[in-house]
Amino acid sequence: MYRAGIVFLAMLMALAASAQTVDHKAQQSATQPTSVAQTLVGQAPVGQAANPATTPDPARQMQLDLDQMESLVNNMAAQVSFIRDTNMSILLNTNVRLWTVLIRDLRMQLQEQQQRHAGSEKTDSPEKR
Repeated sequence: MYRAGIVFLAMLMALAASAQTVDHKAQQSATQPTSVAQTLVGQAPVGQAANPATTPDPARQMQLDLDQMESLVNNMAAQVSFIRDTNMSILLNTNVRLWTVLIRDLRMQLQEQQQRHAGSEKTDSPEKR
């Protein structure tokens, strides 16, 4: 029972640590100081692209996040076999199934949004004469 609890807590801590790493990187890039000279001259701050077209794509970031979530779920599913407590293994298997369904649904929503976005770009583009 204690071993299963420890495994579960270790997995939660690993998930939290990976989330903090991503948040920490985002905070570092957001809090980089800009010099007064760069602001006055109109240059882009260090670490930021001058071209706004090079900003990260939210759809691509969502895809990367879903891939990472799927990897974590696969790791959790692999660890369930080592748990001897039946109730804990049932709980973790249920969690694996729930996360799998959620990730699948999020991937389908992302695909639908990308298709709608691609369709709206085609209809908005000027026709050639």
